[in-house]
Order: sequence, then structure tokens, then C-alpha cells
Amino acid sequence: MLNSLFEIIESSDSTSGFSVTVRLFPDHVVYKGHFPGYPVTPGVIFIQMIHEMVEHRLGKAIRLVEISNCKFLKIVNPEKESSLVITADVALKDELLHVKALGKNNSGIFFKLDAVYTA
Repeated sequence: MLNSLFEIIESSDSTSGFSVTVRLFPDHVVYKGHFPGYPVTPGVIFIQMIHEMVEHRLGKAIRLVEISNCKFLKIVNPEKESSLVITADVALKDELLHVKALGKNNSGIFFKLDAVYTA
């Protein structure tokens, strides 16, 4: 989805993870069916975005093992809010990656995710 549904505008590392500013492409085919006339970014897209960003940071493929918490708090219409900030804390414990992520925009936090991946 990177560079087809969204692009990274800015990114920075922190001691525990990273922060990325992305721009959504409202003309992407996913918005033609979800929903015509009122595009809404599907929640699963945000889960996949985190997955791709962690893979990009690590430079290797990962596999989702578990989602312990996932909340979608606000609708994201890419025509109205195309710029988003996604932050993630990534910790390696017992050979598993524990990721705590959240997405926000001008209207506040729109999703939270706690997930575990194999590396």
C-alpha cells in the first residue's frame, strides 16, 4: 500500500520506536467502494499501514501473531484529512515484537493498536 494508497511525508525515530507523517491518496480504488460519495478509510488499512511501517524500519518481513487491543475512534475521510501522524513504540520481548501504535490528525486520535509480531 505504501506509495499506492499512502506516501510517507516525514519520519523520525525515537528511543522506543518511530513517528511517521503520511498523506493518503483519496483517488485510490479502495475509496470507490468504501463509500461512494463519502470516502472512509477502512480500519484494516491502518493495521496494514503499521505492519508495513514496522517492516520498513526493520528491513525484514514480519508476521502478525496477535492483536490484544484495537480501537478505531474516528472516521478518516481522505478528502478532508489527508495528512496523518502515526507513532509506534516497538519492543522486542521473548523474540516477539510488541507494537503499541496510534494514529492522529487535526481532529484527534483516530486509532490505537497493540499488536504482537514475529520477526
